[in-house]
Amino acid sequence: MGWLSGQNRGDTETVVIAGGGTGGHLYPGMAVAEAIEERDPSVEIAFVGTADGIEARVIPDTQWPLHTMDVPKLKGQGVSGWLKGGLSLGRSGVQAMNLLRTIKPSLVISVGGYAAGPFTLAAAADGVPTVLIEQNLRPGMTNRALAKTAKRAFVAFESTCDDFENLPCECVGNPVRRAIRDLASTYEYEAPDDDEPVHVLVTGGSGGARSLNERLPEALCGLGERAAHVQVRHQYGRNRRDEVEGRYADFPGDAELVEFIDAMDEAYRWSDLVICRAGGTTIAELMALAIPAVYVPSPHVTDDQQTKNARQIAEAGAGLMLPDDAIGSSRATNLIGGLIANPISLQNISDQARGFGRPDAAGVIAEQCLTMIAETR
Repeated sequence: MGWLSGQNRGDTETVVIAGGGTGGHLYPGMAVAEAIEERDPSVEIAFVGTADGIEARVIPDTQWPLHTMDVPKLKGQGVSGWLKGGLSLGRSGVQAMNLLRTIKPSLVISVGGYAAGPFTLAAAADGVPTVLIEQNLRPGMTNRALAKTAKRAFVAFESTCDDFENLPCECVGNPVRRAIRDLASTYEYEAPDDDEPVHVLVTGGSGGARSLNERLPEALCGLGERAAHVQVRHQYGRNRRDEVEGRYADFPGDAELVEFIDAMDEAYRWSDLVICRAGGTTIAELMALAIPAVYVPSPHVTDDQQTKNARQIAEAGAGLMLPDDAIGSSRATNLIGGLIANPISLQNISDQARGFGRPDAAGVIAEQCLTMIAETR
């Protein structure tokens, strides 16, 4: 192990969660951090990300420190972006080495996203054990590159291990936050009775989704009097209220517009049906709670990851998939209308989803990470 590593720190061990950018990358890392602390409170946790990612908003409100780096985005930036990014990578490498000297980690966990790359790679080059958490069916560019130096990988889908064929890989599920994990231990989904209101949660993820904001209300309003007993809670995302403002004016049921939902466990408990994007973390949380969902994959995600995720779930009958360009169409209205009119269908989807739930994923990863630290101590 290299001279920067945690081996020379004495009795204190530090685990770094590297990466983020979106909630889909960050929240699994937070779940593992919680699970590590539950098992060994003496282990210190730190996060490494960028000032532009969601981690810069979320982590400062937790007990963990956040170290930020300047990391260029390369994927999807075109030739000029690659050239500029390539020049910036040298600076990122220097920042990564300086952070290694400051933090002296015993283990680094990459949760993916471009921000994970330089620090995780620098740690591996110095002999610090590194592991990967992959939330999607097909790994992103960063985790694919880091696989060449990582010690092991933890994935959410069985077939993802095929992408890490030269790396010890285990399908444990996608880690979910403690609040979701705690809810899953006692919660059991029950479809509403015919005479009960149907609660529909709409969420485009931590940043919101323009197409869900602008076009989904049209599909819901198209339900007409069938929606008189439907209650919608629509999370539109920070600073995006103008995208959804006034669009539920003709909705015969109740519609509540919220910018951001902090207590997602309570929102899930309230929900009979969720209409959402198909990020790995969203899927993991809904599978852990066995809540029926219509997944609308984002067309803007690298390598069309969300479509691959949603298709896997839909083919198993554990959810439904609706293309993004069909959100405001009669197809969406008929699909949603059929579900709210048929509680048995909702219950059947829930029953299938239950088999995919892995609420203990964070604990499994935490146990193995602590074992790796002990073995290299």
